[in-house]
Amino acid sequence: MIQISPAQVTPAIKSMFNLNMPTGIRAFAVMAGGNNGKIFTDDPAHPLWALVWEADDGVLYRGGKYGRDVLTEAVTLLKQEGIVALGFRDGDSDMDRFPPDPEAGAECFEFDRPVGISDLSPYLGALPDGYSIHRMDQALLERSPKYEETLNRYGSIENFLDKGIAISILHGDETVCEAYADMDIMGMRELGVRTQESYRRQGFATFACACLIKLCEESGSATYWDCAKFNLSSMALARKLGFQNERAYKLLAWFQLKE
Repeated sequence: MIQISPAQVTPAIKSMFNLNMPTGIRAFAVMAGGNNGKIFTDDPAHPLWALVWEADDGVLYRGGKYGRDVLTEAVTLLKQEGIVALGFRDGDSDMDRFPPDPEAGAECFEFDRPVGISDLSPYLGALPDGYSIHRMDQALLERSPKYEETLNRYGSIENFLDKGIAISILHGDETVCEAYADMDIMGMRELGVRTQESYRRQGFATFACACLIKLCEESGSATYWDCAKFNLSSMALARKLGFQNERAYKLLAWFQLKE
C-alpha cells in the first residue's frame, strides 16, 4: 500500500471512481487537493486499485480491483488518525469485502441542485437590523467558531480560500451562521452550513445557503447536498432550496483508536 499526493493522481486512478458512488464528489475533491485526506494505491504507475480517505467525515472511497485484506489494512491504518466510514447502497456486492465488526452505522441522503432549477429570490430578502452578511476572507475564517473543523476539512485556510467559497452572517461582531462551498468538481460544489445554537430556527441557514448557491451559480457551479436521514431539518432545507434527485445510501463506521 503506497500513499501518494494529489499531484501523483493519474487519469487511470481517477477513472476508478465516479460521482455516482455515495458522496463521490469528495473523493475527487481529495484527489484534486481541495479537501484534506489521504490517497493510497498499489502502484502509482500501473494501478490495480486505489483508496481515497476524506479526513473530515472519515469516508473511505474504493476503486479498482482490491481484496478484503487491502480494505482491512487501510481501515486499521486510518483508525489511528480518525473515524473511518464505508459508504454503500442496498445491494452493493462490495460489502463482502468490508472489515468485520463495524462500531456504528447511519442512513443518509444526498441531493443535487442543477444551476437555475428554482427561484431563490424568496429567500434572499433583507436581514434584520443589526445583522450583516459577508463573503468570508482569511480574517473571518480564522475567527470562526468552526476554525478547527475548517482546518480538518481543507488542510489550511489558504487552500480553502484558493478553491472554495464561504459566507458568514454576523450580528455585530458575533458569528450567527456560516455556509461553505467546496471546490468545483466537474461543475459542482458541495455545500455545508453551520448555525450557532442560539440563532437556530430563525431562517439564517436558509438565507445563507441561498446566497451561497447564488454565488456558486454565478461562477457556473451546480450544488450538492448530503445529510443523515435523522437530520430532518437539513433534509427539509435542501428540498426548500430546490435540491432534488434524492439518493439514499448507508454508512458503516469504525472509530478512532484510543491512545
